[in-house]
Amino acid sequence: MAILRVLQCTFLFAACLVSHGTASAHFPFLASDDQGHVQMWFGETTDDRTYPMPESVQLIQLHHAGDEAPIATEPIDSNSLVGLRSEMPINSTREIVGTVTYGLYHGTKLTYHVEHLPQSDPTSWPVQPRPNAAMQTVIRPVTDGGVSVRVLKNGNALPDTDVKLMCEDGHEEASKKTDAEGQVAFSSDEVESGLNALMIGYVDPSGVGVYEGQDHASTTHYLTATFRIGASQRSDEMPKKNKPTVDPASKVSIAPASFPELPEELTSFGSAVAGGKLYVYGGHTGGAHSYSTAEQSDRFWSLDLTAGKDAVWKTLATGPKLQGLALVPAGERVVRVGGFTALNAEGEEQDLRSQTSVAIYEPQNDAWTDLAPLPEPRSSLDAAVINDTVYVVGGWGLSGKNDESVWYSTAWSLDLSDSKAVWKRIADSPIERRANSVAAFGGKLYVLGGMQSEGGPTTRVDVYDPVTNRWTGAAAIPGAGMSGFGSSAFAIGSELYVSTMDGFVHRLGSREGAWTTVAKIDPARFFHRMVPHGDNALLMIGGANMEVGKFTQIDEIRVR
Repeated sequence: MAILRVLQCTFLFAACLVSHGTASAHFPFLASDDQGHVQMWFGETTDDRTYPMPESVQLIQLHHAGDEAPIATEPIDSNSLVGLRSEMPINSTREIVGTVTYGLYHGTKLTYHVEHLPQSDPTSWPVQPRPNAAMQTVIRPVTDGGVSVRVLKNGNALPDTDVKLMCEDGHEEASKKTDAEGQVAFSSDEVESGLNALMIGYVDPSGVGVYEGQDHASTTHYLTATFRIGASQRSDEMPKKNKPTVDPASKVSIAPASFPELPEELTSFGSAVAGGKLYVYGGHTGGAHSYSTAEQSDRFWSLDLTAGKDAVWKTLATGPKLQGLALVPAGERVVRVGGFTALNAEGEEQDLRSQTSVAIYEPQNDAWTDLAPLPEPRSSLDAAVINDTVYVVGGWGLSGKNDESVWYSTAWSLDLSDSKAVWKRIADSPIERRANSVAAFGGKLYVLGGMQSEGGPTTRVDVYDPVTNRWTGAAAIPGAGMSGFGSSAFAIGSELYVSTMDGFVHRLGSREGAWTTVAKIDPARFFHRMVPHGDNALLMIGGANMEVGKFTQIDEIRVR
């Protein structure tokens, strides 16, 4: 079998599914495509389909349930899918299953199980469990459009086990525990039209043994089971909930800006506008989920926005290689906050370390001056400035090869008017999250979306009031959970704008209690930056699209 591009690192596995841990979760998922082929990918969610698949997982043999002969598969590596695909269409009337052992991880043997029900009619789903299956589900439709699920281990009920339900766009819809019979049910309000996935984890303490010459003290099983629900099977026959639509009265327009393109393709970089100049610092230059010293930028660029189409990118004083950082304006200066640095070379085990460094750039002498460091190493964060104070919310701490990450609920402020200031702790954020956006709006701090330490991606919006040192809630970003992942937000005048992963631009007025969807960008971007251009426009910079790749073209969003 040909080998896909492989992530040469210790993976951040899904221990959080069987206990409340701090790691990101990656699972194999199955689905059938429009041509009837089965495909498998390895991601955090059902729509995270470009994560490099470990070599050992690529060795999986998929079968039609009950057949000994494996389904012939081939590797696929595209902008929209990295994984495996069957060489021929499958039998769409039969369940597809597979089991593969990843290897040893912290003394346990990791085994993945995958199931897929390709049948278009749920009443034709299998009723009886498969014989000799170490872990499996029996999924049955119920009359209101929901499903009942029975979880079995070696043919016996698996009680008191978490079962998570995820929809096609990667949003976790529900999480429940099996009863004494290994049963759990999800209602029609929780099951969505389209692809649904069940995610189950179980640690077998009796699964001791030797694997490839090494002892292991337990066996950990992870199972994903996918199935499709058509609109005709749902009692409400409603469109997917929370799907945004652009307000037909909106006069917001999006077009390529007259400025030159970014000097390089970037995601997860810092960007700010100060003194009429656009600044861009650091970022990720490599492929999806591949991190190394060579794939991080330490370059610092500026573009004079007053020069229009004659503007030229200039290189400025450099600093450390960083991505997942924040860059915010401070008058005509800019402040760089946090981020993480990869210490490993390409092909080596990943050694990623969040940083505490904070520095301010002085354009008069093209130099950086260190400010008080963050109290905690932090990356995948965002920041904003209110008056002369910078606020930092969100993020996590990466600490090297041990693949442990610490999620933060703490939030901090730094008075930029005091050269001797130190960071002050403000009221803790209501939730732990990263890959969120932060914006100053109406004298308050808005924290939008992100990925939660528990519960997956979110569209939640929380608002911090510096006067009262309290948090309150605000209307969520329109769309499902993944809409809030890797977003970017900025306020112009009395309106707050956010650009989301699904390509929509939403607006919140200072006197409005709900968002209005005012535009849609095609193709969509995430892990980009949206910054102001005068009083009537925003610039969309960098970022990536899972199908298209990364962007260098700068787009202008005219809001009035």
